[in-house]
Amino acid sequence: MPIGNWNLQWLNHNSQRSYPLTERATKTSVDGTIRLPDSFIVALYLPIHSGLDFAPNNFHIKSVLIAPTGFNITVGYTANGQSVDVAAANIIRSNYQPNRSYALGGVGDFDDCVGRVVLGNLDEIDQLPPGLYEFDKAGGELETDAIRPMIRAVTRLRVSNNGELSEPIYGDVTLVAGNNVRITAANFGAETEIIFDAIANTNLNEECYCEVPEIGSCIRCINGVCSTDGNFILAPDDCIQITPMSNGLKFSDTCAQPCCGCTELDAIIDQINRFGDGVTTLQNFITRLGSEVTQMSLVVLGSQLGDSGCSTG
Repeated sequence: MPIGNWNLQWLNHNSQRSYPLTERATKTSVDGTIRLPDSFIVALYLPIHSGLDFAPNNFHIKSVLIAPTGFNITVGYTANGQSVDVAAANIIRSNYQPNRSYALGGVGDFDDCVGRVVLGNLDEIDQLPPGLYEFDKAGGELETDAIRPMIRAVTRLRVSNNGELSEPIYGDVTLVAGNNVRITAANFGAETEIIFDAIANTNLNEECYCEVPEIGSCIRCINGVCSTDGNFILAPDDCIQITPMSNGLKFSDTCAQPCCGCTELDAIIDQINRFGDGVTTLQNFITRLGSEVTQMSLVVLGSQLGDSGCSTG
């Protein structure tokens, strides 16, 4: 009696047929430049949230980026003439291994969907020219069993605070009660509810004086001078003037006002500049006088050392 062998070398078989694309998919890009080889994508699995209204036969390979550094595969959904991105996978060539699965992450309305895509052999895809190639439903239609409904569950949490929404939180999440907050879980029929109660006078936290600043002790003495009634008198002097201002006193020195304005200052600067010019002229004269004295000394010295004396007439 023959023994049936099921799923023997499943991925290798897929490299010889269209799957996970349908047999009727042309696998040809919209511009007709390339045709995807069967050995490139050998398996694909994408769970879709059951709360979304979709038809499994409308999912297809929407685009493929072929680059020297790796590949980008985008899954799209087309209905009523409109096509949207559903999920995408970025595969770095240095991380590639034959028949290895890579994450297929959802985008947009499908951002809570996480699937897998398996690449087979790259020999044929590497013969195609690098570039970004688009595919319509007829060219990249996926088999319906590649798209499966996601098991109904809480897939992520977001925190809303003052109108700002946090990034999605995945995995195990623990809700922790803060100050003056109580969290309880209760079952109401078939539903389980988490109840947040704001409670007071339970000594769950210390009183906060952040909004009401604490008032310090009053001033009773200044420089060792104390007043029994709490009032201090500040008396002005000949050159000190005291004037009240908002929440304070202004002390002005009336004797130290400047006596010169800009006009007088400009006159002084002009005199200083003239004095500087005179100094420069005097230095030039001294230099020229020194040169003439030196020349005169040479003439006198030459006359004294001459062979003949001076003529007496």
